[in-house]
Amino acid sequence: MRILVTGGAGYIGTPLCAHLARRHEVVCWDPGFFGYHFTEPEPRIELVRRPVQRMTDADLVRLAPDWVLHLSGLSNDPMADFAPRMNWRENMEATRHVGELTDRRAIPLVFASSASVYGYNDAAELHEDAPVSPIGYYSKSKAAAEEWLRAHHHHAVIFRQATVMGVSPRMRFDLLTNGMTKSAWTHGVLRVLYGGRETRPQVHVGDLVSAYDRVLSASPEPGTYNVASSNDSVMELARAIRDQLAVRRGKAIQLEVTDEPRVHRSYSISSDKLRQSTGWQPRLDVAATVDELCDFLDGSGIDPEDPRWYNIRWMKLLFDAQEILRRTGPIDMTGEEAPHAE
Repeated sequence: MRILVTGGAGYIGTPLCAHLARRHEVVCWDPGFFGYHFTEPEPRIELVRRPVQRMTDADLVRLAPDWVLHLSGLSNDPMADFAPRMNWRENMEATRHVGELTDRRAIPLVFASSASVYGYNDAAELHEDAPVSPIGYYSKSKAAAEEWLRAHHHHAVIFRQATVMGVSPRMRFDLLTNGMTKSAWTHGVLRVLYGGRETRPQVHVGDLVSAYDRVLSASPEPGTYNVASSNDSVMELARAIRDQLAVRRGKAIQLEVTDEPRVHRSYSISSDKLRQSTGWQPRLDVAATVDELCDFLDGSGIDPEDPRWYNIRWMKLLFDAQEILRRTGPIDMTGEEAPHAE
């Protein structure tokens, strides 16, 4: 098959493209805001370095994808709060654009939505027919994109993805387990806000990649599917990370818990529908993920505070650089040579 992955150079998209390229022809459509991090040449990956808003019907004719996996968009609340209009363009309007193009050609689409659309719900486990109550610009844009696809796209599978965790070539340390493990590893301290009462579903990035792969092979009915491997309160997660680092790594981690009251995102979800429809089974739990992250922090040689691993830090730097270049003009490095010694 030929698979088009928008946002294919991102935290999820990079391992997804590499995985799919083992058996399929893959087109990675990504302008490269965060760079390209494929770890080795992938001859079956074609790279299109353009914003998804510039995709045309002629592109789909030329590329002739059997599936489109639409991962492109701004990810997480800090990004959306920083640039709400850009968030709406990237998450809602771009999804509508890709949806219109693919629906006209009857190309099946998988849309990377977010379980954050559930907002706050203290039910034991939410299924896909539970009411949504998005909080904030990010989840509202995802909920609106979902609504448009359900109304207008005849071949759309919507993934309500849990918070993703684990190591990726395009790493992120601004995600729940990744960030907490990084903090514990590098500083010996885990700060737990709001009493750690909020519950978040989670899924390892490798298990999420396998969920996309299962959809391609199983072709489930169009509709909405939750994707999670566990539901963890923030306090449970903090204790699990602390205990894992103590037992497996010999590190003493201090928990600093504050208990300011707030009602924010908190929900547990069931992924039974996806399992029953595709046979998908997650493999990697929190303990395995923490081990993986510690190995990465210990052996990769990267700077865990590099702004490239934090979406909002990197985006703010890009905005600052854009403003400077608007004043100064582009930097011309062509023909630049080292000066010759006299």
